[in-house]
Amino acid sequence: MPFGIKPLAETAAAGDPCRAKLANVEIDFNAVYDSLLEPALRLAGCEPCRADGDTSAGDIRTDMFFELVTADLVVADTSIPNPNVYYELGVRHGCRPHGILPIQSDLVGSRPFDVAQDRTFRYKGSLFISKTDNPNYAADLKHEVERLSQTFAHALARERESTGSPVYENLPGLVPVNWDNIQNAKARHLAELRDAWLERVRTAKSKGYPGDIKTLADEAPTRVHRTDVLYHSAGALLDLCRYPAAERELKKIIQDDPDDLPAQLQLGRALTYQNNTGEAEEHLRNILRRHPDEPEASELLGHFYRRSWYLSWRQIPDQEARKKKALADSHMAAQSLKSFLRAHKSDPGRAYFAGFNALILLNIVNALHAQIGGNLAESWPSNIDERELLAVVKFCARNLNERAQMDNDSETQFWTTTTLSGIALIEKNTTEALQHIRDACIVPGATLFQLQTLEERLALLAALDFESGYIRQALELVDEARNAKERPTYQRVFLWAGYPLDAPGQTPPRFPASQIDAVQAKIDKALEVWNVGANDLAICEGVLEGDILFAEACRKRGAHLRLMLLEPNQVNHGSWPFPPGKWSDRFHNLLQSKPDVEVWRHFECLGPSFDEGSPEDGESLLRRHKNWLMNTASMEAEPLGDRLYGLILCNDEDNDCENPAHPSYFIQRVNTFNDYQGQVERITAAPLPPHGRKRASA
Repeated sequence: MPFGIKPLAETAAAGDPCRAKLANVEIDFNAVYDSLLEPALRLAGCEPCRADGDTSAGDIRTDMFFELVTADLVVADTSIPNPNVYYELGVRHGCRPHGILPIQSDLVGSRPFDVAQDRTFRYKGSLFISKTDNPNYAADLKHEVERLSQTFAHALARERESTGSPVYENLPGLVPVNWDNIQNAKARHLAELRDAWLERVRTAKSKGYPGDIKTLADEAPTRVHRTDVLYHSAGALLDLCRYPAAERELKKIIQDDPDDLPAQLQLGRALTYQNNTGEAEEHLRNILRRHPDEPEASELLGHFYRRSWYLSWRQIPDQEARKKKALADSHMAAQSLKSFLRAHKSDPGRAYFAGFNALILLNIVNALHAQIGGNLAESWPSNIDERELLAVVKFCARNLNERAQMDNDSETQFWTTTTLSGIALIEKNTTEALQHIRDACIVPGATLFQLQTLEERLALLAALDFESGYIRQALELVDEARNAKERPTYQRVFLWAGYPLDAPGQTPPRFPASQIDAVQAKIDKALEVWNVGANDLAICEGVLEGDILFAEACRKRGAHLRLMLLEPNQVNHGSWPFPPGKWSDRFHNLLQSKPDVEVWRHFECLGPSFDEGSPEDGESLLRRHKNWLMNTASMEAEPLGDRLYGLILCNDEDNDCENPAHPSYFIQRVNTFNDYQGQVERITAAPLPPHGRKRASA
């Protein structure tokens, strides 16, 4: 946009009646930004910046070009024919197809031909005419900010439905700029931030902490890296078999970019392993409609059909009846086989594992048919050269396995090793097959998803009595390896939040010391009603007096306890650290119950916050800490259903759901956990309000 005060007369062509009308009109573009654009964009959920507001020491042109290329959204004010504005707009048009919002004062008439057809949003220019006298200025400006904010929000919601850049609209197939290749100092700094964040995600995955992963995904250091962080976070959640959580992260990516193929493929995986059959099949078929030659989509569809086939008969208790049902449903196995073969034929080297799955499925169904007779589905392929397929898969798997060991590629090493095990089984060499299973189970970095997937495939063979001696031993090996990686699961999860004890003379009172026994009694009653016991997990911060009351009560009932500490001296955090005395002694007594009491420390798990040391540091750190507790509790509660409970110390008349320091923040989060109304017990500690004063409903 232009800076400073500029005349409008030059926007009208010679002879245009508007030229005389605008002859002495000047518009204050700094006021346009400060009073209109910045507040309107913030209301629309954006974080605005202007080139002259960048306080870094870099070259202004370099920084400007970097922002034009990497910003999610560029707003261009074309009210006057400012050469810099049109040049910068042209740079953006050439680099990105989306994220462009042209705006213009309503005092201006025509625009240059090249941009005349583009959608443009108008604002009330008379509010920013220099030296204007408007008695209703404040009200008019407030109304204009709200109106433009709604316009921006609506445009952003539908922004992906059309191409904002006329360059990309008229040149289909043009590839947008990949900013990862930029080598200036700012790009390198942001890349380092992203890499550090991704390393934290990998650490959280190795520990098996999905709540940490979710928190890191929510707090990506910069907007330009959001997709990278979300994608790797979703992959880490998939590796921990947290499929609903991974689905939510992947859908955020796809909402931003519906054409993100890797995210679409991973979403297909997440849907398939949730047994969400209808949505998974439709999703994978949609990918293949848009990308018919994508082998991974065909392979995922093969996994989907095989899984659906398995689910159709696995619960039948009688083995013979189970086999007959499996053969009767061989049309589903045929769909799986064809999808695997399609993937393998499109790229035999890359899709060797699809070829292996086709081989196994072919051998299973043929053996089943030989055992019980009957008819295979008419769709069952009959022209497969099994020997050729086996030779190709074996060659590819061996070569990739050797390379994976040299490159420390644990993912490829695991899948190629299990492939070699299956090939040895087909070749009737069960000793070699079992050795490969042992090797796969000790691959460094083998994930819970890999082990669980392998176990499920072996269970399919066991259910059909296929090579039962080998399968029994293989299942024992895989089960042992999987158990070593799994963290404990709990029947239910209980989350506590509350206030610190009131300071002497505090008004209005929230948690006076005189109410400690009453609060303790309310906590005990709630835990008794819920029948909290040894199979449950209790989570709290451990830094307030109420936390100690809750933690002690849960430990008396045998529940596992997790204290999630925000280290001292980071934010003003109530009573923490406790001074020497009874609260400090009670806190340290809790720690003596290891391993039934865990202590998790914020910075050990998550590292420093992105804006550490900035004016916003304290508030954002506190918000991240509260979200960490909530994310951890919800991730612990999710695998076996909605089992999250909240016990909240919160005055009825106090509701501040947007403030992470307030207990009502937790009430709102628990109540909306995973789209269900969670069970929340709300208790108060302050004296009842005066007679006749209305109390807010819980």
